[in-house]
Amino acid sequence: MNRLFDESLVSTRAPEPLLDSDRFTPLADVYETADAFVFQLDLPGVREEDVEIHAEVDQLTIRGERRLAEAVRPDCFHRMERSYGHFSRSFALPAEVDPSRATAQFQNGLLRLEIRKLPAQGARGGAS
Repeated sequence: MNRLFDESLVSTRAPEPLLDSDRFTPLADVYETADAFVFQLDLPGVREEDVEIHAEVDQLTIRGERRLAEAVRPDCFHRMERSYGHFSRSFALPAEVDPSRATAQFQNGLLRLEIRKLPAQGARGGAS
């Protein structure tokens, strides 16, 4: 049994550097509702204080960093598949949104941003 466990830790590929990059790209979903555009990013292991959000007139940018735990030494890993380091994602915003009306929620490794749409022009009813 120990031999099977030991063999499962051995990669069949050539060894890769443990920390070959200081960047990763979190996965994102972007969708539109009647009132807003919603952005959801997977950020497991990222602390809320390590995330910056900038909503400009035409662009949303989310930056941050996922850090390796201080108690963990990279020289003792048998396998390292999760990415660590800095990340940055930018999304073009349509003209019909109001970046000043953005809200953010960060819970259980999921960042959810909602950017409200501007009120529709000429939405008044009645005859002129």
